[in-house]
Amino acid sequence: MNAGKICLEPHLDMDALPALAQALRDALAEKAPLSLDGSLVKSINGAALQLLLAATRSAQQAGIPYSWHQPSPALERAVSLLGLNNDLELGDNKE
Repeated sequence: MNAGKICLEPHLDMDALPALAQALRDALAEKAPLSLDGSLVKSINGAALQLLLAATRSAQQAGIPYSWHQPSPALERAVSLLGLNNDLELGDNKE
């Protein structure tokens, strides 16, 4: 795995959160640009979206650029349903 690159699992539910949280902490600790690949996501719950939101905000506060790569339709739909379009900015690269 490349430093700062996280490939999101297909099903991001409560069971997946501990591993995702650790991967995000490790990636942010690298201080390298954070790359989130959402192409495989088929389902995601609100807690996982909250975790991703916290990670992207932490990256912004630390001056770490982050980008989304190929967010799946399921990920885009979940973000939209929860009104997080402006917060998670799936279509924008943040630097």
